[in-house]
Amino acid sequence: ADDVAFMNKNNIYSFLVGEAFMRSSDPGYALQEMFK
Repeated sequence: ADDVAFMNKNNIYSFLVGEAFMRSSDPGYALQEMFK
């Protein structure tokens, strides 16, 4: 979540996050946590 906030502060609004979801046992929960 800190990485997303940092990138948003620097006007970056799109990024690749696929590997984080591939490694997660619950991809839906991982997605929610990333954007909190």
